[in-house]
Amino acid sequence: MNYIITGKNFTSPLLNKYKGQLNFFVLTEEELRSSNIIFSQEDKIFAPDETSFPIVLARIKDKKREQIENIKNKYNCRLLLKDIYPNFYFKSVKLVDLKFVKLPKNKKYIIKPQKGFFSVGVKEIDSNTDLKKTATELEENIKKNISFFSKEVFTEEDFIIEEYIEGNEYTFDLFYDEKGKPVIVNMCHHPMSKFKEYFNLLYYTSQDIYEKFHEQVINIFTDFNKTLNITNLPIHAEFRERDGQLIPIEFNLPRFGGWGLADLPYHAFNLESFKHFFAGTKPDWKKIFTEHKNKYYGWVLCYNGIGIDVSKYRPDYEKLKKDLGNVLHLYKLDYTTKPTFAIAYVEKTNKKELDNLLKMDFRDYFVPIKKVV
Repeated sequence: MNYIITGKNFTSPLLNKYKGQLNFFVLTEEELRSSNIIFSQEDKIFAPDETSFPIVLARIKDKKREQIENIKNKYNCRLLLKDIYPNFYFKSVKLVDLKFVKLPKNKKYIIKPQKGFFSVGVKEIDSNTDLKKTATELEENIKKNISFFSKEVFTEEDFIIEEYIEGNEYTFDLFYDEKGKPVIVNMCHHPMSKFKEYFNLLYYTSQDIYEKFHEQVINIFTDFNKTLNITNLPIHAEFRERDGQLIPIEFNLPRFGGWGLADLPYHAFNLESFKHFFAGTKPDWKKIFTEHKNKYYGWVLCYNGIGIDVSKYRPDYEKLKKDLGNVLHLYKLDYTTKPTFAIAYVEKTNKKELDNLLKMDFRDYFVPIKKVV
């Protein structure tokens, strides 16, 4: 059976067509919670929003649950990756013991919960950091946020320290098919915005990314699965590139890129990543990029402008579309309840046009709300 479990945030309209289809269940997390559904090893589960992860995990009772938990736990995942990255530094630490840790010198590190969400409990440290003070700061940060998370998705005592990974960021959506073979359905570069407040402004895909990394990613996930033997599982993987080698940041599952990022191949190439996952089929990337040679396709997350009072200002969508250029598709979002007002998919003919998007200041795309007299 095929299951799609939607969460509280953006859900792709592309998933709506599966409602009512034979062998498909499309449920909200509340509907799953009130049901008696238990997932089996053969079921294909797709949960596009992290908010639904706890209830999805609770309904998995076979060995797939242990596989998923090991990947979601950042320390256990590093252990699974150790044969692929034997020189990568990481260690497990209890928060109460952090003050006793001695870090190797001349490197930066990241400390974060072994299971966590967003940037809660995450800090950059080095050998000169006052780790006793850091422990206190982390404890305060966690107390402020712990009520939002369950123990299935957040650990407040168990942390991982790992070396800081410099380099360009890349993301890959892939799945393990019924035979445990990895299949890539999306690949993106995530360059940095001029404004830190618009952190996730742009992700884009191109032939260059395919040619540089496709084989490497397939090899990584083939080796990764030699001991796990995972089947029928979607993964959104984040990496940084160091001297041509991709180093994992984290793996998110059972899903692809959130907030409509998984829709980018559809609007760019008419490639539906969800369809490939449920059918267990492989995209013909060579053919796709032959037909879309020298083109760049971007996903643009349009934030509410820094400091904008959305009770007094509204988005100017026409100005936005004009400045974005060739807009393939645009989703309007509820900017009054979310920190973003649109998701756009664009086509560009050169890298410079993409770089210009990183300079966008979304304060320029809000206009005063006219008062009704």
